[in-house]
Amino acid sequence: MVSKASRNIALIVAYDGSTYCGWQDNGLSQSVEAELQSVLQRILQHPVQLQASSRTDAGVHAEGQVANFFTSKSHLDLERLLIGINALLPKDIAVLRLWEAESTFHPTLDNIGKEYHYHVCYGKVQMPQQRCYQWHYPHFLNLDQMCLAANQLVGTHDFQAFCNKREGLSYDHTIRTVSRIEVVKLPDMCLRIELEGNAFLYKMARNIAGTLVYVGCGKLMVDDIATILQEHDRKAAGMTAPAHGLVLKRVFFEGTESRIQNPESKGQNPEFRIQNSE
Repeated sequence: MVSKASRNIALIVAYDGSTYCGWQDNGLSQSVEAELQSVLQRILQHPVQLQASSRTDAGVHAEGQVANFFTSKSHLDLERLLIGINALLPKDIAVLRLWEAESTFHPTLDNIGKEYHYHVCYGKVQMPQQRCYQWHYPHFLNLDQMCLAANQLVGTHDFQAFCNKREGLSYDHTIRTVSRIEVVKLPDMCLRIELEGNAFLYKMARNIAGTLVYVGCGKLMVDDIATILQEHDRKAAGMTAPAHGLVLKRVFFEGTESRIQNPESKGQNPEFRIQNSE
């Protein structure tokens, strides 16, 4: 039980998920949670329990994961703590920001939505540096058709057809609201699929990405989307896109948002954004 005197410290965490089993510590494989928890306990000299806004899967990356923990250290210098944490963390994990939140703040229960980005290279050859961060799908993709299909998915729907089954995991209902999907054309035959929603089912973001890519290459038609949603048939939708193309970009909270951008990337890569239009 948390003491009333405890401070609730919130963090924004970025990581390269390539070598991790995901965020959550399963006690068997290397996880982001376990690495961060170990460093915090080493610095604070007391047990630390982390809570996070999203339990990203194995291989999935994050730029805006939000987590928190409680500490009874009343004279803790948060600026020095940030420096100390990053000095001890592995190079593929970084705490971008930390602050003292309200005592009742909970990153899982309080978030009202998430934004994911999925990256695809559809050129014949992929830059080797991007192999861990893009799905290489070397086929022509019709981005206009992908955008039309994305329009069919925006809104409140039963997304059962976009949810993979997982042992021990069940949902009371599979209705979710997707508020935005955009297809962004990038240089060198690459693209980014941006998805925002109030909540996502197990592998839903990757299943949407896989389905849109199937539409782009002609394996599925735009008109198939409505049928897939209505029939709730996972096999009718596209494949589950590989984990390494997915990034948890940011998490939304009531009245504010957690938005992390790399300032070094601004203005360097021209983009053509294909807007969804009704």
